[in-house]
Amino acid sequence: MLDLMTLKPGDRLLLQKGIVAEVTENMGDGQWVEARFIEVPEKPSDVGAVELCHAQDIVKVLNAT
Repeated sequence: MLDLMTLKPGDRLLLQKGIVAEVTENMGDGQWVEARFIEVPEKPSDVGAVELCHAQDIVKVLNAT
């Protein structure tokens, strides 16, 4: 299980639907992080959007800073 408390800004995540996102802020609650979309295969116009991501949306950490 992924420990969201260890994520920090700059960490890259693989989300559901093949979305790659970069953490911009960790809410510190162990459930949510704010992230900027880097790659959005199904909707490229969403690249650059900043969204809250729940722990259940995260498939894996791609790299940690």
